[in-house]
Formats: sequence, C-alpha cells, structure tokens
Amino acid sequence: MFHRITTNGHRFSGLILCGALLGVACARTPPVSAPEPTSVPRTRPHAAPTAGHAGIDKVALPPANPNLPPVPVVDGPLAIRVVYPTRDALVASRDSNFIFGTVGSGLAGLTIDGELVPVWPNGAFLGWIPNPPAQSQWYDLQAYTATDTTSLRYPIRTMAGLALKGPRPPVTPEITRFDPAVDATLRDDSLDRAVSDTDNIIIGRPTPAGDYKWFLLPGTPVRLLEYRDNMARVQLDSGQDIYVMRRDVKPSASRSATRPLEVTSARVQSLDATVNLELHVASPPAYVIAESERDLTLTLYNTATRATFEPPHDSLLDSASQMAEPTRAVYHFALSRPLYGYEVTYRDGVFTLAIRRPPVADAAEPLRGMTIVVDPGHPPIGATGPTGLWEPVATLAVGLRVEQLLEARGAHVVMTRTSADPVGLGDRPIMARRANANAFVSIHLNAAADGQNPFRDNGTGTYYFHPQSKLFAQTMQDALVPALALRNRGVFYQNLAVCRPTWFPSVLVEGLFIIMPDQEAAIRTPEYQEAYARGIVDGLEKYFATFVH
Repeated sequence: MFHRITTNGHRFSGLILCGALLGVACARTPPVSAPEPTSVPRTRPHAAPTAGHAGIDKVALPPANPNLPPVPVVDGPLAIRVVYPTRDALVASRDSNFIFGTVGSGLAGLTIDGELVPVWPNGAFLGWIPNPPAQSQWYDLQAYTATDTTSLRYPIRTMAGLALKGPRPPVTPEITRFDPAVDATLRDDSLDRAVSDTDNIIIGRPTPAGDYKWFLLPGTPVRLLEYRDNMARVQLDSGQDIYVMRRDVKPSASRSATRPLEVTSARVQSLDATVNLELHVASPPAYVIAESERDLTLTLYNTATRATFEPPHDSLLDSASQMAEPTRAVYHFALSRPLYGYEVTYRDGVFTLAIRRPPVADAAEPLRGMTIVVDPGHPPIGATGPTGLWEPVATLAVGLRVEQLLEARGAHVVMTRTSADPVGLGDRPIMARRANANAFVSIHLNAAADGQNPFRDNGTGTYYFHPQSKLFAQTMQDALVPALALRNRGVFYQNLAVCRPTWFPSVLVEGLFIIMPDQEAAIRTPEYQEAYARGIVDGLEKYFATFVH
C-alpha cells in the first residue's frame, strides 16, 4: 500500500488508496454480490441469510474466484478482533464505510449494528455498512455459532459525530508577507544528511498542497514573497511563483531585485552512456523539465543567454535547439527513440542535463545484464489484512522470489531490503540511482480509502509518475493481471516518492487488496507469492524486449 508524500521522507499513516491521493480518479469495476448500506432498523439482521453451520444465519459470500487458492477453514473459539478502523479512529466517509477483522471461526455468523456481514472460512470478515448515527459513535458487533455468542461495542468517530459537537472554528493560516521581496537561496541540507548531487533536491508546488512539479537544486537563488504556515512562496522569475517548504529557504539581508543569471557558454556532448547539455552559469538556476514520449524541454527561469551550441550528429537526437525568452532560456531536444531517463546536476559552475541512452537488450534473454532494483514495499508502516497479515511481510516474500527469478534470467539485482528492518522511503530511490539501475519496481499490497467500497473496487493496479515510465507501467500491468487473476484496475499516474526518479523507469505495483479476505489468504500461500513474483518478472522481461535491436 502506498502513501501520499507530503515532505521529503515523510508520509501519512493509515489506509490510503489512489482516490484519496492528490485527486486521482480510480478505475471503477463492476459490482459483485455484497451487502449494501440501507436505512433499516439497527436491531435485526436485514440481509438475506443463508443456512450456515447448524442452521445459523450467515450472509452469502461474494462469488469465489476459482483462480485463487481456496481460503482455509478455521474453527477456533469465538473472539472478535477489529483490524480497521482502529479504535476511536475518525472514519472520514460521508455515510458508509468498511470494517474488517476476524471472529476466530469460519463457521460463525456476524452482525454489525444488526446487519449480517460476510465471514470467510478462515474467520475473516469484511463489511460495508452505514456509519453509526451521530448520537452513538460505535459499532455493535455480535458473533455467534450454534453453541456460543460473543459481543463487542467498538468505539469510532464519524464526521456526523463531529458535526453534532458544533462547527469547528475556521483554520486561518499564519502569513508573513515580504514587501519588497527578499533575496534568498534554497538550502543545502548536506550538513545534516549524507546526501549529494541529485539526492539533494528541493520540491516545489504550484499551491501549498499542490502536486510536485519543480525539483530544484540547493543554492538556487529565488525571491522570498511570503511565509504561509510551514510553506514559503518564492518567485523564480517575474512570471512564476511556487511554494516550497519554509525550512528550505535561506533568506539574505538584501532586498534588491535578484539579477538574472547568465549562461556564458553551452555545448552538447555525445558520450557513451548519455548525451549531455552543459551550461556554464554562476549559480544553479531554477528550472523545470517538460517531457513527452520523444521530447524533452528544459526551461531555466530568470536566466539570460547569448551562448549557442552546435548539436552533435548523434543517433539519439533528431534535433537540439535553444531559444531565449524575456526572462528564460529554453532548450529543446527531439529524440529518435522514446525517452528512457535523464538527470540534472550542478557542479563547479556547470549545470548539466544528461539524457540517458536506452539499453540494448539481448533478443533471446532481454533481462541479461540489466540492473534491476527490487523494492519490497515498507516497513515502516504498511497495510494489515483482516487476519493480521502485515503488508511488509508479504512484499518481502514476493521480492525475494523476484530476486531469484531475475538472477536466473541473467539480471543483476539490487534489493532495497532483505530483512524486516525498516528502510527509509527516500533512501530507496537513492539506492537505485547509485546502482545505475535500468529499472525500479516497488512491490505493494493495496488497501482502500474511507468511503470506498472494497467489494466494488479491488484488484491489480500499477502506478508511475514521469511519462518516461508509462510504457513500463502498462507492460507491467499487462503481465500482472493474468498472473494474479484479479480485476484489472488499470495504470495510474501518481505522485509517489519511489516513482519520482528520472534516471531510470520506475513503477509501483499494487498486486492485490490485502483487506479482501480471499486475497489476503491467497498471498499467504507460496503458490500465490510465486504468481505475483512471476508476473513482475514477466513484465520486466517484456518491457526490456522493447530494447532489442
């Protein structure tokens, strides 16, 4: 399960899906048989029951997926354990939500607030039910067999319950404006962290909570316009303001207008692994890169240039050109092949854009010689299934099997982790870049956002950030869907830390929903872990087969 990144290396905990992140629209899938919320009295079961063990009332399970390993039968003592939502948690949905956990016996029936809820053979349950009324902020659960009954009152909080307490005072941001604006530079955090070159970037957004668009270098000159809580609005040039973290701005005592930078010389070089644009400029300029399948455009803000270059005769380039706008220098590259990767650095007065050459794959063994970074998602944190399977446990098992399969096909594999020890989120793509990876794949298991019915929207999905990774994501999705035999949720653009590197194509795969009892039970088995691993490796092999000459 992935998490939205709000600052470098930090993330929110909890169950988060693409619909809850940055406004991404999730692919919807056809409904299956599942209980729906209804406005009925909360004292008696309303769903059509089936005859369970010894004739007890049980609601019918959704149709079993014959391609998944069967859910094992567990007949233990009754014991209700709610995994989600956590006790006293705020359920952020309008009127209905999911609740899951286990009752200890697959032969038991279960009601929540008087509604029958499905119980799988292993005792796991998953219900989609109306939120409790504002006056009673709890769920009442009752599990029963022919010989035993147990109950649990489980406290939660809902939006309706908060509204009952009266309107909350509006949150007013703390704003400090600078008029005139203040000269500033973007900070260099190398003193408090062992980072260098492209590992040390400052992220900019168009609004305080907007998507990431600018990835700026330490020492970049800007104009400080205002502080807004923990964010700062800075000016890149007269036509572009952005927001960065307040801690990332180092104001100076000067209030004179920042003088434009100047590119004093420029050249394009053909090297073995890259085509490099090298610009001599006194400070690292603010910049943005726009990319499409075969085009790359670099824009330098508040930068003038009179320097020109002669494009080399290079098989990777169809053309290379430059233009000067009133406050910007713009460089455009049209490529002869789809963009594979690039990297920006600034060292010793030289700003370099390195465009990476695609690898050349062997027709018989496309993975041979490729460096693949395998990232078993989490810890820390991670989603948990109804019977307590923790996402990092299962993703590590799948990742280690991916490593074996890739090595058998001739690839060099770098694992971001091989144990249960946590690995920092920001450290994972750094490992990949320093390994000169040809591709990066992060392995996850999905959950759902509050208010999203998991009976209707679950399955396999793949995520990417930069356009250069879209083909990789689609190829991976095409391989995973038949391997896992679940709904095809599709390929999604998403702002994820492990998908943001530009030097190599990178994707994050959500093979299944760990909160679905049958899918959680399946991923516990070696055979389904094998299916997930083989799907990943087949996706990688098909992707690198596109680089065969």
